[in-house]
Amino acid sequence: MKQIFILIALVLTLSPAIFAQANPKADGFGGLVLNKSTAEDATRILGQPASDQTDRLDVQKLGKWLDARQKEKIFRQLSFKNVGDFSRIQLSFLENKLVVIELDFKKTILPERLDKIFGVEFAVIGGQTGPSDLPNEPGKYPVRFTPTAYPFNYNLIGISAETFIWVDCSTGDAARPGRIDKTRQISRVLQKK
Repeated sequence: MKQIFILIALVLTLSPAIFAQANPKADGFGGLVLNKSTAEDATRILGQPASDQTDRLDVQKLGKWLDARQKEKIFRQLSFKNVGDFSRIQLSFLENKLVVIELDFKKTILPERLDKIFGVEFAVIGGQTGPSDLPNEPGKYPVRFTPTAYPFNYNLIGISAETFIWVDCSTGDAARPGRIDKTRQISRVLQKK
């Protein structure tokens, strides 16, 4: 009888972790949610930021899908250093609503894990022997292909109804997909209309 109670307690203890992994979120991270969380929520969850400034967004090639506001110095950006598995977390807010979550990874995370982490499919951008750019139509996946070789630096794109996820990857071996260096979850409220 005691063993049954221990088993039930163990299942109840592990259930939240199992459900959290089974329900990945493309529009959030660590209790923060795009278009909902505020700067105050971020400091409550992550502590005091290493820096707090107003600047434009660094969205790389994804800028062609976003409206012109991305180039304006109107985004409050909070940076947090050495938080858990991340060397840097940068959060960008527009009118005190979270619109970009940028994560710089310390640990090696393999690109093939992205689908499970964010719950969306990812397509390669900039891989050799295939399409190398985003389509001009915002929110449209590029033609899917499997690279036969990987450049030292390349990108992946994931798309959900609320979010564009831009991923920077690097590899030292062209035969392998390498590791994730940085992810940017960008709210589609910034999408070009």
